[in-house]
Amino acid sequence: MADEAIEKAVKEVLSQIPDAEEDMVREEFVRYQGEFIIPPQDAMRSVLRKVQSKAGVAAAATGEQTAGRMQTTPLKKVERLAELGGEDKNIVIEVKIISHNPVTQAVRGRDRDIAFGTLEDNPWGTGDKVRWDYKDWAPSANLKAGAIVRIEGCSVNEYQGKRSLNINQSSRVVVLQEGAETVFDPTEPLTIAEAMEKDGMVTIVGRVISAREDSITRRDGSGTIDVVRGKIADDTGSLGFLSWDPFTHQAGTLLKIQSATIRRFRDTPELNFGRTTKVEIFHDANFSDVETLAESSVVTISQLRDGAKDVTIIAQLQSLTERKFTNAEGEEKTVYAGQLIDPTGQCKSSMWCDVGITEDELPIVVRLENARIRAWQGIPDVTIDNANQVIRLEQKPWQDINVENHVIEVDLSELAKSGSRVGISTVATVVSVRDDCGIIWRCPECRRTLSDDNCQVHGDVVGTRDIRMRMVIDDGQASGSVIIGSEPTLAFLDTDLSGFEDMLAEKGQFGFAQSLRERLLGRQLKVDGRSIVDDQGMMIIANVIEAVEVDAVLAATESRSKWGLN
Repeated sequence: MADEAIEKAVKEVLSQIPDAEEDMVREEFVRYQGEFIIPPQDAMRSVLRKVQSKAGVAAAATGEQTAGRMQTTPLKKVERLAELGGEDKNIVIEVKIISHNPVTQAVRGRDRDIAFGTLEDNPWGTGDKVRWDYKDWAPSANLKAGAIVRIEGCSVNEYQGKRSLNINQSSRVVVLQEGAETVFDPTEPLTIAEAMEKDGMVTIVGRVISAREDSITRRDGSGTIDVVRGKIADDTGSLGFLSWDPFTHQAGTLLKIQSATIRRFRDTPELNFGRTTKVEIFHDANFSDVETLAESSVVTISQLRDGAKDVTIIAQLQSLTERKFTNAEGEEKTVYAGQLIDPTGQCKSSMWCDVGITEDELPIVVRLENARIRAWQGIPDVTIDNANQVIRLEQKPWQDINVENHVIEVDLSELAKSGSRVGISTVATVVSVRDDCGIIWRCPECRRTLSDDNCQVHGDVVGTRDIRMRMVIDDGQASGSVIIGSEPTLAFLDTDLSGFEDMLAEKGQFGFAQSLRERLLGRQLKVDGRSIVDDQGMMIIANVIEAVEVDAVLAATESRSKWGLN
């Protein structure tokens, strides 16, 4: 893709300046692409200027030709970044600026002020949002973190299979909504806990916990890119990193890393090192040693996040089931599916090798190292690829766990801040009951809810009947949707399917929902189940719900005491 763009640009220059040396023109485009990460279409004017100077062609005339050609490029107005191709230019799009980092960079032997950062599409919507990096060559004073802007005349840069936006000197940036985010100095070191909450460029001081060579397959399938993955930590936490340049520092080395970039993979932040990142050895006699930091970076099940890599966790392996299957290439594979628990919750595990644990040894406490986390339907899955990642522990680091009733009580606000979790219980106030509570119809193939006997995936189908209630709960700090299926609904209403049908026939669907509102609105509800947290908010799939009886006199006394009223 990049070679084709360069050859196309070379032909364009030669068509305007026939006497130019083809090899010299090609070398200039390669230099801009390699040293400055400027694609050929954006380097065109600079290369033309240099070639004109050597060929003795009047710059003014060619400049007018180039400007005229740029003006004839039609505007491409898009709403989503996914609509853009690798060679698109003269684009108009509305985005939210997530981060904006001014820097000084050497261009053609001179220092030049530019900026780079992260932007997000769909700034006015509530659905999925996509983030891209951008580089601002002006730079524009209207680009500020948190602002929603319309960018006119930008172009796409595609490098090593990854796309970003170039905001060119001729681009126009219009502020549609001022940003409210606090601006911070990206050259000032942050703790790792603070850096994990940021997007864009950061500076941190941390000790290398692990580092290993890896490779990434290019999106176009043309080959692989050598990278280094690892983990870095301080007293506030640990963070995975990905270095696109050679990284030779060993575990235990204390580093100051300046101008690295925080990017997010699924739910997990990751520190990226690139050409502009400065990595240097740092000296601090009071900084925690690698052994202390390595142990403090061990996570619990409640701390697992989708997309995390190089995770170390101690958990009790409850079950392990062998499953054989044939993959798309016709190869027979074996995976060992397990169930993990610890005092903070439970999750699944997928082991793609025989780890040497037999069924009669279960349950057994294990330390899982360098694991990666994937989520399926909101349930974290600890994935193991090699047997040496599993270490047996002789003693439990906790007291016995009641496996049959292992439910963790968690505040709703804490659930909203954490990742998706299984086996939780929370109490909050019902603030809304949906009208569609009652009988619903599902697709027999995928279980999706039907609309007028139509499935979004399988079209017109004969649905299967199901029961569902939906409501919203709030604890004053966070809110979440609650989905209650057939069994917990019937148990809560203290009836069976026949009794429920009679109730619905008597009241109707709307009347049934109204009766739930009269019974539950403003009341506290205890919900047991699993939570799913994503960009859309939080949802709890309930296994059990029950109304919480509140002693009004006691509650009033506690409120008066809290606010100092007698």
